[in-house]
Amino acid sequence: MKFIAGAVLLCLASAGAHAATVVAGGATLPAVGYAGFGTSSRLMTPSATSYLGVYSAAHSSVSISYCQTGSGAGKNVLANFNGNNVAIACVVPSPSTNPVGFGGTGLTQPHFVGSDSPLSTGDYNNYQNGRTDTGHQPVQVPAVSGAISIAYNQPNITALKLNEDQLCRIFSGDIKTWNDSRLTSAITLKSGTTVPTTGINVVYRADGSGTSFSLSNHLTAKCGTASVVDPTGANGFHANGAAPNFKTDQAFATAAAAYIANYSSSTAASGNQGVVDAVVGTTGTIGYAEAANSVNSGAQIASLKNDVDSSQTSPATYGGTKLPVATTDDMVISATLGAGGRALLTGLPSTPVVAGCVKVVDPAKYATPAAGYPIVAVSYLLGNRTGNGTQLANVKGILLGVYDATPTTGLQAKTKTIGTNTGLSFLSVSPAISSLDTCVVN
Repeated sequence: MKFIAGAVLLCLASAGAHAATVVAGGATLPAVGYAGFGTSSRLMTPSATSYLGVYSAAHSSVSISYCQTGSGAGKNVLANFNGNNVAIACVVPSPSTNPVGFGGTGLTQPHFVGSDSPLSTGDYNNYQNGRTDTGHQPVQVPAVSGAISIAYNQPNITALKLNEDQLCRIFSGDIKTWNDSRLTSAITLKSGTTVPTTGINVVYRADGSGTSFSLSNHLTAKCGTASVVDPTGANGFHANGAAPNFKTDQAFATAAAAYIANYSSSTAASGNQGVVDAVVGTTGTIGYAEAANSVNSGAQIASLKNDVDSSQTSPATYGGTKLPVATTDDMVISATLGAGGRALLTGLPSTPVVAGCVKVVDPAKYATPAAGYPIVAVSYLLGNRTGNGTQLANVKGILLGVYDATPTTGLQAKTKTIGTNTGLSFLSVSPAISSLDTCVVN
């Protein structure tokens, strides 16, 4: 996978320039698909073959910027919550510093954001409390799916073929060292070397992250006791009996709060690229990140056995088949977790101005895919019902463009950063989303 580098600092010199710019940001997992593969800079302008680049070319070269803040910060910027507003520049002095804004001088809100964790009750309330415009409400549509890779750095190892039991035990700190007898069966050594006896350093996301949400969504489905995590058997979870105390959460420190102290050592890093950089730069590490970031950074990547169909699959091959998903309207992630730390859907905390504008995919439905690579995320595009102004048509076009599957001429066909062997896929959504006319207005 070769992507055109697209990360550049956006000039903030003139309010006039921003008036013509669609300003966005949020999730780092789909950022490669939306804007192209970039550097450690967080503020990106789309490459020609990326989704937003293709959209721009098809719409009079509209200028679009995307700031990689992570899903949690992206939703907070959309809500203007706790000072996370669009007027703050997307500047990161160091890789460990979290950006808190999108650099949209003169704007009161971003035009859209990306998030791999759907709106929660808290997110929805933050939006309602942070916005003052009449008739405001968030709009949410599922956009793409992505494979979450397990990246590692161990020069003696040429292949790491994990199963679900080993995955659970590594991220729960039960397997602490590379030479643990329960891990060695997954290791293929470089000729003439031995399995290292050193501890495993687990690298995880420091910022609020949909990647963490989706990894923990998988861990709560696979780790623990089946009678707890899937008591009715309705979701077909095949739990392993170990590590029952994960929680589904966009903060990994919360998701794995019961286990982080068990690790031999750990490192927290901001953004998918930050995690990959930490893994690539430090021998003995294991971390998780969007597949495209791992591949393009030259990281070693583990394959993972899907114990539903028994396939041993690499996330680098993900994207050739659209992930089928079914949406539910006007529900959010509950503040209360279900059995086994599972995320639950609940109704909106207040009556929406317009019904049917918050569309969500139940996390249980993609926690354990029936075939292929087993750790996947569903990433959303979120916009504002009101306040879109002169960018109304572009906001609608970008939110709906992910469903344009017209052969050869549609946005899906022209986008080369989402699809076969990219780590990202478009979605096959039921029921079809064909209009946002009542959800997105001036």
